[in-house]
Amino acid sequence: MSEEDESQYEIDLTLLANFTHQVINPLNGVAGTLDNLVDGTIGENRREQRMKAARAQLEGVITLVRNLAYLSSAQYEAGQPNRRIALPQVIIEAAMYYQEEGSAKRVSIDLLDKRANNRVPGHPEALRQVLMNLFDNAVKYSATDSQIVVRQWIQTSTGDAVITVRNTPRNLISGAEIRKVFDLGFRGENARRSIASGTGLGLYICKLLMEDRLHGSISVQRDGDGILFTLKIPNGEADNGRNN
Repeated sequence: MSEEDESQYEIDLTLLANFTHQVINPLNGVAGTLDNLVDGTIGENRREQRMKAARAQLEGVITLVRNLAYLSSAQYEAGQPNRRIALPQVIIEAAMYYQEEGSAKRVSIDLLDKRANNRVPGHPEALRQVLMNLFDNAVKYSATDSQIVVRQWIQTSTGDAVITVRNTPRNLISGAEIRKVFDLGFRGENARRSIASGTGLGLYICKLLMEDRLHGSISVQRDGDGILFTLKIPNGEADNGRNN
């Protein structure tokens, strides 16, 4: 086995181990909640709270399975023809999954210019998954009463479609951690303080999808008291000449 094959094998095993651990634990929790609801262990005054917690656990599992499905289908989708991605539509579709959770935490997801129907060639499903992972993290770790601001435009100098996602975290991530956020399995201190469990797969998968499926890039930087993610995809088409 070559060194490259061994490296890929190790990554695959790490992904599988993280995935298995993070799927089994919440599913066991949901099963336990259902048992307690059926046998009456959970009182009437706690039923709604425990059911909401179980639903949140299931939503986490769904996100994990969706991410794994995108990774496993990489070879198939890579061979499919590019389509035109309408950026506002994909952004809004991705945000819809997290608006309710965000509302409960008083965190809004706001696309500033919905009318600029900029487009780019690629796979809409891949970009939607990237944005869903970003919004999922942003809602989980943002400060209460804050805003997740999304912008999208076509860059005049390069022709790239650019999407930025900015949020204000409860605990600002350090410069050292920012350099590791796309590493497989990495979870920053802010994530560990907010939610004890997690896979550290979401941003790693974002990088894979952006580079391998959309032939673009994703980067992150501190922006004052916030965190700014920047996505770039080549060959963008501006709507009505609205370029930056």
